[in-house]
Amino acid sequence: MTIPSLDQCNPDDPNEAFVWALVGLPGPQNSPLLVHPDVLRQWSKHLWDLGFRHYPDEQTKEYHPPARGLTHWLNGSGQWAEKGAPRPAESSAPDVSELTPDERAHLVEQLRESGELKHLVDPRELDLNVAKVDVVEALSEDDRL
Repeated sequence: MTIPSLDQCNPDDPNEAFVWALVGLPGPQNSPLLVHPDVLRQWSKHLWDLGFRHYPDEQTKEYHPPARGLTHWLNGSGQWAEKGAPRPAESSAPDVSELTPDERAHLVEQLRESGELKHLVDPRELDLNVAKVDVVEALSEDDRL
C-alpha cells in the first residue's frame, strides 16, 4: 500500500479528503503513518464532519515522499517541506544490464561482503569431487524401505 498523496485523494470524498494530510504528522520520527490507512479514512471523515476543508491557496507545506525505497505507508523517510521546495532526487537500484562485466563483478563482491548473498553457495568454494558418476553404496533391504 503506497503512501497517500494529495493527488491520489478525492477532495470531495469525506473518507479521502484529508488522508494525505495525516501522513508524517509532527512528533514521531521515521514513521509516515502510525496507523493503517483504513483508520486514516475514518479520521478524514471525522474531520470532514467537523467542518474542515482544504484550501489549496492557503497551503504552505507539501509532503515529499521517500526518495529511496518503496513509497509504502511504513517507509518513514518522507518529509513535509515548504510548498514549492525542491524534492530530493529519487534514487533507485542500478540497471545491471547497463553495467560492464567488471562493474557487475564489483557489485556482486560488495553484496557478498555486506552479507546480502551469504545464503548463496559460491561455486568456487565447492569441492570438485562432491558427486562421482557410477558410485552407489549398497543399501540393505531395511534401508531402502
